Amino acid sequence: MNNRYQNTMSDLQELGSTLMPSEAQGVLIGMWLGAGRTSESQWLQELVDEPASLAIPASLRALYSVLVNQMTTADSFGLDLLLPDDDAPFQTRLTALIEFAQSVLYGYAVAKGPAPQHLAEDVREVFDDLQAIASLDDQADGSGDDEADDEINLQEIIDYLSAALIVMYIGMHPPVPTTESTLRQH
Repeated sequence: MNNRYQNTMSDLQELGSTLMPSEAQGVLIGMWLGAGRTSESQWLQELVDEPASLAIPASLRALYSVLVNQMTTADSFGLDLLLPDDDAPFQTRLTALIEFAQSVLYGYAVAKGPAPQHLAEDVREVFDDLQAIASLDDQADGSGDDEADDEINLQEIIDYLSAALIVMYIGMHPPVPTTESTLRQH
């Protein structure tokens, strides 16, 4: 697994959290989707049973600041999802993706996001897709006749979520501020 994933896992454990890195990121994304801007401290309260007065570990601060940047700039094409690397077993990656989707929905509920029936059609479609991913069967092992297809399908879902979650955020919390890199030179 990559260093970023491992460092985040270690920092979560150090805080006393039982969440995996993908779940912690999912909660944060869900909170942003549901309520708009969410503070680090609000997020941290959802990661641990009793938030300590300790400083937020560097990997969690970085995860938060990267997400803020990706959610609030017009030049972001997708989110950098914190999932196990491709060299991790298929089952591990599939479970992490399912738990990520479940955690996004949890964060959305914690933030008291609007009921799905009140969402715009394109946003509701992403919400429905999240629910479908969250309820996938995590018993597929990526082996057998469909191993290559399973790998391709998993990567396609990850790529889709990376972009679709930005679309969902923009649809729920317009406008996205521009950055200097998105302004055209005249």
